[in-house]
Amino acid sequence: MKRLPALDALRGIAILIVLVHHYVPEQFKPPLFWSGVDLFFVLSGFLITDILLRNRDASNYYQTFYLRRGARILPLYWVLLLVFFSGDDL
Repeated sequence: MKRLPALDALRGIAILIVLVHHYVPEQFKPPLFWSGVDLFFVLSGFLITDILLRNRDASNYYQTFYLRRGARILPLYWVLLLVFFSGDDL
């Protein structure tokens, strides 16, 4: 599946819903704004399933999948840990 801008927009909307749910006082929240995380997980599951189905005939199916996920997630994770643990020294 090629990149679909509508799915990127939907992901952005899900993130905004989560932020509103956590940071807007209860009396000002629109109804159903508790569902942002659910929307984000459904969308992520759809996109990950598409990646897995497109590559199911590859001989290194799981290895490639997890290497790509790690390459996307781990650098930011390590930067976040570095910032968090070096915060006391600033």
